[in-house]
Amino acid sequence: MPEDGSGFPGHPRLSDSPAGPPTLEVVALGPLPAMTHPAAPFAAAQPVLVVGPVTWDVFDDRRVAGGAVSYVARLCDALDLEARLLVLGGKDADLSALAGHEVRRVDADTLTYRHASRDLGGKDRRVLRLEQACGRTLRTGDAPPDWPEPATLILAPLMPEDVDVLDFIDEHPTSEVALLAQGLQRAVAPDGEQTVMHRAQPSSVLLDALRPNVSVFLSREEVELWPVGALEHLAARCARVVVTDGARGATVLDRTGARTVAAVPLEPAAVADTTGAGDVFASAFILGVRAGELFAGRLAAAYAAAAVQVVGPAPLPLRSAMEARLSSPPDRGRPS
Repeated sequence: MPEDGSGFPGHPRLSDSPAGPPTLEVVALGPLPAMTHPAAPFAAAQPVLVVGPVTWDVFDDRRVAGGAVSYVARLCDALDLEARLLVLGGKDADLSALAGHEVRRVDADTLTYRHASRDLGGKDRRVLRLEQACGRTLRTGDAPPDWPEPATLILAPLMPEDVDVLDFIDEHPTSEVALLAQGLQRAVAPDGEQTVMHRAQPSSVLLDALRPNVSVFLSREEVELWPVGALEHLAARCARVVVTDGARGATVLDRTGARTVAAVPLEPAAVADTTGAGDVFASAFILGVRAGELFAGRLAAAYAAAAVQVVGPAPLPLRSAMEARLSSPPDRGRPS
């Protein structure tokens, strides 16, 4: 694929559209038929298989257990779903967030990131530095042979070599797949500091992973350097591409066009830690999508808002509490 984007059709970037895509309102569910039987989409989502590394996230004054699989496990707890977790990590890994689920840990070095900040043009921006890679790749043969065929498969690599995503996608062609693709788009900069950077175009593995049953999840930061038309090119080859954008919500693209999911408004003081919010959004979306994108988007936005109000992969509100919150009228005094 050319660096200049000439391999993509000439669609404008979403942010360049004067009118913008239509909005799926998130703040209150209202009388949606999907809420009449709220357990239905989640029952159909089982069995759930989650694949990826656990991590240590190192900050100036603390070390926090993490990894997308840890955040997905907490969400499954909240939704009263039992997941099977195939994880990569060492004996030092903290697996407490995975308690209550069936876990197979494949021994490897525990992926470790150091979080720092850098002044870029007067704007403070978070920077990741790779302190320890896993040194091992998860493949389908690492899963216990008696684990059932998953109805929902959540693939969560954090570096390109963590998970053989093509192996899992090919092995489970009937699963609803969520590909949390941030790891496929990462590379280590040749700066001597092991700084993690985002690729300026979709990686070859990401392109090869596209299937009609695969939904791709990325953040706006991870795709901001992509050439014009790249997102639409991906969306035409898979179930959907979902691009999260923090407090600005998310954009869902598929073959028919683009729609936005509005974020749940929060006061800045309520935000404790944004790490893992995108993972929670993606997993809530894919676990609820059998009830339709409207339901899935509202559920995902609500749980992502809950995730940023706690530090690390902490417990999230139970489904019953979240449904009550979603069904209440929106606060018209706050921006929506």
